[in-house]
Amino acid sequence: MNNIHSFASNIKYYYNAINPASLTGAIDVIVVEQPDGSLCSTPFHVRFGKYGVFYSSEKYVDFIVNNKEIKLKMKLDENGVSSIVSEEEPLLMAQTSYIRSLRLSSDELKSLQLQYGSNEARFSVTTKFQGTSWCSCHIYLFKYSDRIVISDIDGTITKSDVRGHVIAAIGGQWAHAGVAELYSRIKQNGYKMVYLSSRAIGQSHYTKTYLQSLAQGSKSLPDGPVLLSPMSVLMAFRKEVIERKPEEFKIACLSDLQSLFPVKHPFYAGFGNRETDVRSYAAVDIPAERILIINPSGTVKRADAGGFSSSYSMMAMEMVDYLFPPLHLAPRRTSEDGGENSIKMEKMRANFTKPETCSTFTHWRTTDTVIVEDELAVYERKRKEMADKNKKASKNKKIARR
Repeated sequence: MNNIHSFASNIKYYYNAINPASLTGAIDVIVVEQPDGSLCSTPFHVRFGKYGVFYSSEKYVDFIVNNKEIKLKMKLDENGVSSIVSEEEPLLMAQTSYIRSLRLSSDELKSLQLQYGSNEARFSVTTKFQGTSWCSCHIYLFKYSDRIVISDIDGTITKSDVRGHVIAAIGGQWAHAGVAELYSRIKQNGYKMVYLSSRAIGQSHYTKTYLQSLAQGSKSLPDGPVLLSPMSVLMAFRKEVIERKPEEFKIACLSDLQSLFPVKHPFYAGFGNRETDVRSYAAVDIPAERILIINPSGTVKRADAGGFSSSYSMMAMEMVDYLFPPLHLAPRRTSEDGGENSIKMEKMRANFTKPETCSTFTHWRTTDTVIVEDELAVYERKRKEMADKNKKASKNKKIARR
């Protein structure tokens, strides 16, 4: 009976997901603090379906962050898609026009008074006949120096691409063993987890609920932004499962996120399960030796075919500190007064020397592009060069004497 009830619930979820009338959702937003203190962010994707707002055109959206009402104007278009509007100066006696955008300016982002980490955002629309409809997401405030680890969801956290894509509420038994332990330890070492999927915006609530509820023993998945596709569910399903081109969205999404960071390589590593994930991560400059691919049986390998083979559980228990060296705190001066309050601690780099290239203490070793000689080899090479040089000079002197 429980199985029948679960199956019926999944069918109901699937119907609601593909039905445009119930396509309501919001995608998490990432805000990055720049070295000069300014802020920039990913787009604010918010959509209301017909069940909540039947006539959506020109309806205003109430915007609340951390239980505080935000004085910004957001409007819906005829498709229920929300955008931020700002007034444009009228020309002569012309009617006031509006500029629509999916992003906030630095000053507008500062007005949200975000805390570092997760901030809850709630969007609501109230109509006379349908009452109040709402959806929510989270806004994450990162620093420009944070190191990001990207993880695909379907087939990477879950065991199945198709079932994970269509039925988000499938339960913890469909997750790869050890994934919660590994990701938790990666975050404990100072890295920020970002979850990426080509699922549609209408599946945002179910996707986040599944990730938050996934528990393996005493461990659950660490908190982090969930970036989804703003397109419809049917279009997302077609790209992911039928056309096999999910990288089109993923590359665009990751490239946009990468552009927010002033540093050259903000993405430290990426987890995926298909060749399309390899192409997506390579497009945003994640080295092949730091792209980890898991197959349906749970075996994890590097994308550069470097001979590495493991599993989530083994990586979590035996080598996480070598794969993802703990980041230490470095002091950063925030003002010139010299007081204690002018110093803040900021994660900057790994404790180990050059963990991203070639270190005796870490896992990441590039295959052929970088060659590092040890001190003994350098000494021996120079000794031979000097001996050959002296031998040649002695031979020339003997010839000159003759």
